[in-house]
Amino acid sequence: MKKKLSVLFCLFIGISLYAQSADVITELLESKEATFGQVSYLAAVQTNLIGEQDSYEAAVNALYEKGLIPVLEDPEAPIPLVDVVYIYSRLWPINGGLMYRITKGSPRYVFKQFQADGILNSKQEPGDFISGAKALSIYTSCVNKYSGFDMEAVSMESE
Repeated sequence: MKKKLSVLFCLFIGISLYAQSADVITELLESKEATFGQVSYLAAVQTNLIGEQDSYEAAVNALYEKGLIPVLEDPEAPIPLVDVVYIYSRLWPINGGLMYRITKGSPRYVFKQFQADGILNSKQEPGDFISGAKALSIYTSCVNKYSGFDMEAVSMESE
């Protein structure tokens, strides 16, 4: 029951806050492994680099052209966790630790910062591949932590 509520909560967040199409969110939730295209789509729509109707390939290209990802990746390729958090870290201002600031948010220190901030647990590894539902859950955690918008307070008010 808790897992179903979490999935519904993530779906609600994805649809209502950032207006991605329901088909894309549904596809992401059902994915056994999140892809570069899916994660890039979330980031590119949030930053208004693409429209909701654009493709995953357009999302990856837009992030690459804007300098949010260093390498042009295959949109269909599974995305390692370190790349998920690196892309997400470019969406919000993050007050990181010393090494995070010195390296200007290198993937290694973004990963460590997300662990320190409680978005990732200490058992997760940078090379792990995650499900689409987990990628969306991390995205939601970033919204809660870094955007100043507290979804937990909103959900408590509605009860």
